[in-house]
Order: sequence, then structure tokens, then C-alpha cells
Amino acid sequence: MIKKIKERLISILVYAVAVTCFFLCAIFLLIISIFHTGALFEKLVKFTCKAVVFCAGIRVILKGTENYDPHKQYIVMMNHVNLFDGFVCYGWFPGKARAVEEESHFKWFIYGWVVRRIGLIPISRKSGIKAMAALKKAADLIREKKEFSFAILPEGTRTRTGKLGNFKKGGFLIAIESGQDILPMIQLGSFNIKQKKNWLIRPGKIELVIEKPIPTKGYSKENINELMQKTRDLYLKYVD
Repeated sequence: MIKKIKERLISILVYAVAVTCFFLCAIFLLIISIFHTGALFEKLVKFTCKAVVFCAGIRVILKGTENYDPHKQYIVMMNHVNLFDGFVCYGWFPGKARAVEEESHFKWFIYGWVVRRIGLIPISRKSGIKAMAALKKAADLIREKKEFSFAILPEGTRTRTGKLGNFKKGGFLIAIESGQDILPMIQLGSFNIKQKKNWLIRPGKIELVIEKPIPTKGYSKENINELMQKTRDLYLKYVD
């Protein structure tokens, strides 16, 4: 009983500190974005991501940076575990990236304004036509903005068990259409910190591994399943 009470008190404190940190940083970002959206803005976005994670009592250890080439664009893929995934992915990805975001999130107070200013692309989970249009927009963005990679969580939804979920085709279609290699980022330890089925946050450590890029040359819509399986097999070496 004492342990449960302690966990709840710690979680309440973590929420209070992390949410306050996010809102303060978000308001500052919105103000800065009115005047500047270049390199300084990108640094502040990364700082915000890292600050929120830090305030949640989470320590991230990044490995495999030698597998990242700063002169290349990638389709960055990370396994989807909890609500901190977006912050961890962008905060610790060595380069600049953009991503898709559930369209309903754009209606959230402050958060929606921020992701809109950052330039995330709204995607619908209810309409396949809208979802494909969002993915096409993502592919166009990659072609236009050569300094940006594109990040996506291939499972599409957070795991409920800690095991790796099935991959969806969207990110792989973008990779094939844009001709960019897939850069796998695998996070370990996140499920122990926050689970979808539980509101509690247990501060701890996340190990984030950047694996060697997976070439997409030679793949098409006809053999996309082979690319998906090859990528998933790599993740399964780390995550059940």
C-alpha cells in the first residue's frame, strides 16, 4: 500500500512539473516563431523536447550515432511505446526532422498551436483517403526540404503489452516514393516508465539505439512487405 501511494505521489509531481515545463516552453516557442523559424527555432524545439523528458525524471542514453550521416535525409522510424515518444524521438535524433501527427491533436490547447507552428502534418486515422493525402504531403516535404528527415512511428499506436506491434505501410511507402533510406531508432526501457493502460509515470532510463540505415533501393509497392519484414526483424532483435 505504501509503495502504491508513493508511486501515485511521484506521478502527480512528475505530471505537474513536466506539464508546467511544456507549457512554459511552448508559449516561448510560439512567441519566438512569430519572429524566427530558422536554426534558433529548431534548437529551441529540441531543447523543449529534452526539457520535458528531463522534468519527467527520464534519462536518455543515445547509442549508435556513428550510423547517422548528417549530410543525408532519412525516414526515421522508432517503436511506439508511450506519450513521451515524440519528445524522445525529436529531442535525441541528431538532425532535423518533421513528422505526421494525429489530426485531432491539432485541436488541443497550446499543444495544437505548437505542432502547427513546427510544421507537423495532420493525419487522419478515420479516413484512408485523408491519410494517403497526408503521406503524399510528407513525401513532397522531403523532396522540397533537403535538410529535413521525416520521422514516423511505424506501429501507428502505442503498445499495450510492451511487445512490438505490427508495422503499417505508410512510412514504408514514403521511404520508397522518396527514395530515402530507413534509419531505425529503437528505444528500450520506455514501457517501464509509462504504459498506455496506466496513468502512472515511473522515472527511469531509456536506451535509444540508432541502427545502420536500411536501403530502400530496389523496393516498390509490389515487394514492400519484404522491406517491412526486414525492418521489423531488426527491431525484434531488441524488442520482443
